Amino acid sequence: MLMHALTPPWGLWRHRGMALAAGFATMLAFGAPAEAQDAAANAEQNRQQAIEIVKRMATYVSSEKDLTLSYDSELEVVTPQMEKLQFNSSGKASLSRPDKFRVSRTGGYANVELVYDGKSVTVFDKDSDTYAVEPATGSIDNVVERLRSEWMQDLPAADLLTTDSFEALMADVIEAKYIGPAVVGGVDCEHVAFRNHDTDWQLWVESGERPIPCKLVITSKTVGGAPQYSVQLTDWQSGESFPAAAFTFAPPSGAKQVELKALAHVDELPSGATVGEPK
Repeated sequence: MLMHALTPPWGLWRHRGMALAAGFATMLAFGAPAEAQDAAANAEQNRQQAIEIVKRMATYVSSEKDLTLSYDSELEVVTPQMEKLQFNSSGKASLSRPDKFRVSRTGGYANVELVYDGKSVTVFDKDSDTYAVEPATGSIDNVVERLRSEWMQDLPAADLLTTDSFEALMADVIEAKYIGPAVVGGVDCEHVAFRNHDTDWQLWVESGERPIPCKLVITSKTVGGAPQYSVQLTDWQSGESFPAAAFTFAPPSGAKQVELKALAHVDELPSGATVGEPK
């Protein structure tokens, strides 16, 4: 009898059960979608923040008419035996927009200088004391593209320095996120990350009023072992005009002029090296 008195009738349990079920259904109908909407909104805000950081950097860099910088690059190679090796280079770059640059690269397997004076491009291999000259005109962007597509040469961090760097960087991006604050070489930065179908890449941009690129890392997703290329930029200086001869190439005494195809071996890698097998 006491037990019966302490036990609610079945009807009351059923009523409470229905009320709980209705409340749970209401939470599913309203609470969960609201949370999902908040999460989606936060993700989109994070994505836009990352894109805005890159856009701000690109706008600032493209407005810099005369600039100099130093860089250190690291290129990873995965051997057929799945051993990952890293090759390092350092150099300096000077740009005078719209149509002049001088870039040097020194590493274990290359000691080369590329010079563009608005009328021609010169590739100088200091190790072999040979150089090649090719006619070229137009903007730095156009010449960089020709170097890549026709002559198989590239400027370190070129996609960060050209005037259309935002378009170059954001092409084919499928995912973007703001990671957070970071420090690179003692400089406070904003860290962002992006994904393409073939690569993942990360960028560190200086915080504050001078949003210059400090570091770039690109990871291949199509090669086994996911090798990376990274470049860190330092000693960024701008605003000072260059002397007239800054972008004029004067061949050293004894240097031999050759066709550009004879300098196809000039690279950060040893002769015959491959960058691994596709996945």
